[in-house]
Formats: sequence, C-alpha cells, structure tokens
Amino acid sequence: MKAPVPTGPRWPFLISLVSVLLDQWTKNWFLDNYELYESRVVIPGFFNFTRTYNTGAAFSLFKDHPEVLTGVSIIVFGLMIVFRHKLFSPRTVEQVSFGLVAGGIIGNLLDRMQYGHVVDFIHWYVGEYSWPIFNIADSCIVVGVGMYVIADFLKPKPAEA
Repeated sequence: MKAPVPTGPRWPFLISLVSVLLDQWTKNWFLDNYELYESRVVIPGFFNFTRTYNTGAAFSLFKDHPEVLTGVSIIVFGLMIVFRHKLFSPRTVEQVSFGLVAGGIIGNLLDRMQYGHVVDFIHWYVGEYSWPIFNIADSCIVVGVGMYVIADFLKPKPAEA
C-alpha cells in the first residue's frame, strides 16, 4: 500500500481565492472606469491610479512574450502545488505566504490568458522617479515571497550534532 502524500492545510487556498477575487475585481473596475493610460492623482507627487498593461513580467521582463510567461506561470503554480509539503512548512506564516503567491500567480495568469497581457493600475512615484506600475496580484506575490524569505531566515536552525 502506498503512503499518503502530505498536502498541508486547505485554508491557504482560501487566501488564494480571496487574492484572486480582489485582484480580478480591481482590474475589472479599472477596465470599466479608466481609459488606457488614464491617470488620476490620489496623493499629489507620490501616488496615482494609472491604467496600463504589461505584456511582460515584473519590470517588463520578457516583454511581448505572454505565451512564455503563461507557460512559466502554469509550471511554477503546478510545482508549488506538487511540492507544497517540501517548499512550505506547516507554520502559519509559510502557509499564508503560499496562499498569497498562488493567488497572485493565478490572478496574473487569468489576465494573460484572457487579454494577452496583465492589467496594472497602482503607480507610486516621487517627483520624476517612478516605480513600475503594478496590480494586486503583483503585490500578493511580492508580499508572499517576502514573508517566505523572512520566515525562512528567522526559522530556528536545528542544533548541530
């Protein structure tokens, strides 16, 4: 008889679902209420909502190759699911991290499959210095990876023999 494969708790998938729903709702709202490249000031000199799109990944890497990014997203998401028990410990912080990263990947994957690009709208800047425009899915990925790295760094190491 084959031993069961550990899968981890299911509640992180709820975090993924909420992340995807929030991401898709905000993107649809901006698609319905902003013209492409329309920008509205939220905090003068610091923060705007600007509707744009990105055919690449973060910082427009792999620009104009959405099919490659779609494939990579599917592979990474699949590997995260298959190896979840090895990549993410049962600690709450790592499970939240898993949920956020998975939700972010799915949110951007849905855009690439539907539009051939990712819808972006969050624009931080200071004067003429501008951070690349991003979305909720991107935020989930960055926060999730950041949590994972910090949790791994702070994880107690086993005592040496």
